[in-house]
Amino acid sequence: MGLGAETGRPATLSEALGFSETVVEVGPAHPALRQVMAGVGGTTSFLVSLDDERIRDLEVEIGLGHRGFERRVECGVWEDALPYVSRLGHAGGVVAEVAYCLAVEQLAGIALPDRAIWLRMLVCELARATEHFGRLAALATAIGLTAAEAAAREGELAAARLLAFATGGGPLEGWSRLGGVARALPPAFDSGWPGEWRVLLDGLARYERLSVRNPTCVERLRDVAPLSPETCFAWSVTGPSLRAAGVERDLRRDDPYLRYASLDFEIPIGSTGDDLDRLLVVIEEIRQSLRIVDQCRSLLASLGPGVLEAGAPGARAAVDGARGADPGEPGVPKIEVPAGEAWVAVEAPTGELGFHVVSDGEGLPRRIRCRAPSFFHAQALPVLLRGAALDDLLPTVALLHLVAAECDR
Repeated sequence: MGLGAETGRPATLSEALGFSETVVEVGPAHPALRQVMAGVGGTTSFLVSLDDERIRDLEVEIGLGHRGFERRVECGVWEDALPYVSRLGHAGGVVAEVAYCLAVEQLAGIALPDRAIWLRMLVCELARATEHFGRLAALATAIGLTAAEAAAREGELAAARLLAFATGGGPLEGWSRLGGVARALPPAFDSGWPGEWRVLLDGLARYERLSVRNPTCVERLRDVAPLSPETCFAWSVTGPSLRAAGVERDLRRDDPYLRYASLDFEIPIGSTGDDLDRLLVVIEEIRQSLRIVDQCRSLLASLGPGVLEAGAPGARAAVDGARGADPGEPGVPKIEVPAGEAWVAVEAPTGELGFHVVSDGEGLPRRIRCRAPSFFHAQALPVLLRGAALDDLLPTVALLHLVAAECDR
């Protein structure tokens, strides 16, 4: 009986009233959860142990949306992994593609053309803005801010349209390739960007007025599910949640990849690491991402047209005819990767996402290991929410932005 064993008093309200422990399953079919998780995969569910309305314990079920991703991509040539990698997220799937390509390119010794570097950064930041707007919309849904939800959805759709226009298709179209990117920015992107940028900033400002400046919303989020820096490090929490806890860590600045070290942007941080701080950090990160997109667009305009893909020095382009292709067909081109291993991590919308790739020089990957932030954040969720009210579950899940596909193991 916990405390009652020492003092003779019941440890919980349930024990005082003579009730057994209440266990509630907030499953994927739960209408509120389905709306909140719609943008990140609707397979996640939660088994919640309650004392009255307080959460005593929490178990996260990641569902059956994906299984065996890493093993599957080890069974084909290096390029075959890209469609699976892109499905680690929705809009953020292009960021996972870039992380995977950077790891293989590092191992293969591929030097990227300048245009491909700036294009990758521009597209990654559009994907970050799209994912963050989706996070804001999910939070508004969870706490019943209808007008704020509408503003966030408009921003999400506008950012997603820009992302699709920049890549020539959706986030799962295979835009990032080993050695570069599939296509350049359409000419109309440059001319239309100033107006689109203003639309996105205006939508973000409207959301901010309806949420952060709403006393009811502030009271709803303040001191809910706080995270200390020590807890973040213990549970490998990264990304906006780590920065909301007051840790100024962002791989784009602290361990820069591509050309982020050449850009001018700020790293927003919080102080208490609660849901309110997480909200404030996400809002400011959208502004900074749009700022980065503008810088990349200007630099691309100054470079003009040119090469978007590069070969691998010391490696040759090969043809793979061993996967059932007809003898008369040319086969599937691939890059020959020498024996060795490489690790590359990037700052994804959910946190630090990395790939460890190992090659034995035989043509197929020896090992591909993905370090996906949502996998760690799902494990940290019970620590955040023990003692919180049941009503705090969905807002916290929305702000953590648990992507079901990233939890695939």
